[in-house]
Amino acid sequence: MGKVFSYLKVVIFYLLTLLIFVGSSAITKQLPSSDLLSIIIASTLTFALVYWFIRNDKSTLSKNGLGYNRKSFIYFASGFGMGIVMVLIMTLIVINFSEVSFIQSQTFDPHTLGVYIPLFLFVACREELVFRTYMLWKLKANAGSVIAMIIVTAVFIIEHLLGGYSVVNAFIGSGLGAILFGFATLRTGNIALSAGLHFAWNLIHWLFGFKGNTGFFIETVRSGTEQQAETVAFIGYVVAMTLGIGVVYLFFKPLNLRLEKSGID
Repeated sequence: MGKVFSYLKVVIFYLLTLLIFVGSSAITKQLPSSDLLSIIIASTLTFALVYWFIRNDKSTLSKNGLGYNRKSFIYFASGFGMGIVMVLIMTLIVINFSEVSFIQSQTFDPHTLGVYIPLFLFVACREELVFRTYMLWKLKANAGSVIAMIIVTAVFIIEHLLGGYSVVNAFIGSGLGAILFGFATLRTGNIALSAGLHFAWNLIHWLFGFKGNTGFFIETVRSGTEQQAETVAFIGYVVAMTLGIGVVYLFFKPLNLRLEKSGID
């Protein structure tokens, strides 16, 4: 019964995060910069919800991916740098193996950076708080890392499907992203690395025009080669994400190993 109750708490937690997300959007939809304001409110309330569930379990922030120490900024900055490199790798693959080019947008307004930078930061924070804090660590405690990753990845995919993503984009795009972000969090014991990765990936993707050509560059595809370009883009995405997972595996020591070396029980 104890495990059943634990799983039930995870379900309730996730449903409440959805309620917060939808409610924040509804409250702010008539206001200026509604998208940014909505995600800031959703992120703030989601953090409060995470904190309440953690305290209710008599646990701590550090045991749920939210501990802060001198390495937190390093993790975030490392993740941000990795995210930039991953987008560049994907872009180079797209340019070299398909009829795609990127030209500077003549309508880009630098002032929009003041909106899009915090927008993508809080989008990353909200999703990391939902999927890589209480939910992930509670499931890990009950079912182990592998099952926890599978469940969280499945829920991550479903949320993006409900958000309007195509099946391919949800399963390959969001699925691989969930694996990378989840692995980074479990590996380091903190969401700082995954948040940096998530933030950089979304921001640089936007700058290169991958998000509706609203960024600094405009992505243009030669007529008649759209299918080839889409296929190459997916291959580039898979390569970039796989390399990201490899880098996390090679350069970030497992949490348990670091605890043993530091003498922490």
